[in-house]
Amino acid sequence: MKKIYSFLLFVSCFFLFANSHGQTVAEIAKAMFAKTKTIKTITYTMKKTERIKGKPVLQISSAKINLSPLKVYLRQSFPKDGIEVLYVQGTNNNHALVNPNGFPWFSVNLDPYGSTMRENQHHTLMNSGYDHVISILEHLYAKYNENIESMTKIDGSAVWDGHNCWVVTLSNPYFKYGNYTAQKGETLLTIAGKFKLSEHMMLEKNPSIKSYTESLAGKTILIPNDYSSKMTLYIDKVRMIPLIMKVYDNEGLYECYEYTNVVINPVIKPEEFQSDYKDYHF
Repeated sequence: MKKIYSFLLFVSCFFLFANSHGQTVAEIAKAMFAKTKTIKTITYTMKKTERIKGKPVLQISSAKINLSPLKVYLRQSFPKDGIEVLYVQGTNNNHALVNPNGFPWFSVNLDPYGSTMRENQHHTLMNSGYDHVISILEHLYAKYNENIESMTKIDGSAVWDGHNCWVVTLSNPYFKYGNYTAQKGETLLTIAGKFKLSEHMMLEKNPSIKSYTESLAGKTILIPNDYSSKMTLYIDKVRMIPLIMKVYDNEGLYECYEYTNVVINPVIKPEEFQSDYKDYHF
């Protein structure tokens, strides 16, 4: 009887282990892509480290986001506590209202794509949430469909912010730089959107280009063929959302995003995307 019981216990444990560890990267990715598309609203705290001119720049902010139409409220806690940003698609001439919590001592309206808001930033607030990174991953999965299995692996499990996560790595041996001749109407922004690239990476590789919106028609510029040489993601096993994203280029860690206190589809009151909301200081 003891032998039968031990055998049944072994079988039970085996299947529990298989069910929790037997997912392929493709299955995890597919579930993650599907899950992120169900997100309508999201709140989180994000610690981001981005390499700017060869040095890591750290920023920590909390966010409230409504995806469609896009509404974003950000409050920075580091490096300057109290900076606030409010953007509501289709209002305020599609500018963001910014409380600098310092000089010039009043809130200002700024272009999300302008040089002031893009200073020391890899991305614009228009890329808030998961949609941007998921679109990049979907593009890579489609582009390297036949080779994606050999390019991806599960590096084990980890706990982040109290959540059990898969650690998944996408290594891209095809990553390289090459020349590209810009067509009429193209800018770094449009090229990045067209090929799912980092416009900041292209800006740093082409010192003669002064802004993301500069017309590049007829110019030959240096661009990467993909977004990165490697990505490592910590994917929540239950919610199927990425909680950490590490992005590498040929020089090393290029950007890292660490999410905590993530709440999917919370109820966010309409007044929380208004400048006179009681908790804000615009």
